[in-house]
Amino acid sequence: MNNTEPGRWTLWLSFPLAILLAIASFGGLFLRSTYADESQRQAALSIGNDAGNLALIVPVLVSAAVLALRGSCAARLLWMGTLAYLVYDFLGYALAIHFNSMFLAYCGVLGFSFYALAGSLMVLPTAEVAHLYGARAPVKTTGIVLVLIGAAIVFHWLSEIVPALLAGRVPQAVRESGLLTEGVAVLDLAFGAPACTIAAILLLRRKPLGFVLGPIVLTFLVLSSLVLAAMGIGMAWRGFQAGYSLSAIGLGIAAGSAVLLALSLRGKLR
Repeated sequence: MNNTEPGRWTLWLSFPLAILLAIASFGGLFLRSTYADESQRQAALSIGNDAGNLALIVPVLVSAAVLALRGSCAARLLWMGTLAYLVYDFLGYALAIHFNSMFLAYCGVLGFSFYALAGSLMVLPTAEVAHLYGARAPVKTTGIVLVLIGAAIVFHWLSEIVPALLAGRVPQAVRESGLLTEGVAVLDLAFGAPACTIAAILLLRRKPLGFVLGPIVLTFLVLSSLVLAAMGIGMAWRGFQAGYSLSAIGLGIAAGSAVLLALSLRGKLR
């Protein structure tokens, strides 16, 4: 990839995006009023999410953008995976969290992330990416792992939602969160699990698009799982014992996904 590509402008959106993300995260961490209307469990999760975004996502976003501006194709894929995470995460913030003083920052992060990702996807040289990474990518292993993760996501939510629907009640997690519905289930079932499955199928069929979506989805899984671990720590800090298992699950998924991502992009960050 070169420095005159038409999608280069999307990378510059990373810098105002990082500022808005930092503002939203600081607001959640240091302004008590931000989550005053949330249940204790939801507030703990949100504070952990903010900590993960500030400590991990902001540096990764900026670093990947700088390297991509210098022409790194691998960094561009990592950057796009980071944007995918931010779209996913801030749909939840903007539509599920009670209205608070950070609302405009939530909208800004969501908008910048979506348009930067969409603009980059439209001009990304898919064939060039496939040529760079297709030969050495762990195609079968990555495809199988992504299928299993997608299936696990669906099983997790259906095992909670279907019994509640059959019993004519609201799922326990929704009652504990104090929210109107289970926003994370919407995001996982509508976007997360299908993205894993589509990327897996394209990779297993060795389609060029698969070598683009594979690293993007793996980056999303690494980052979202690490932030999930931070959310678990936030829960544990507030006295919720389930936070420890949440952190363990997040770290496990992040570690496996990071290994596959590193094997897929082998030394191409420079």
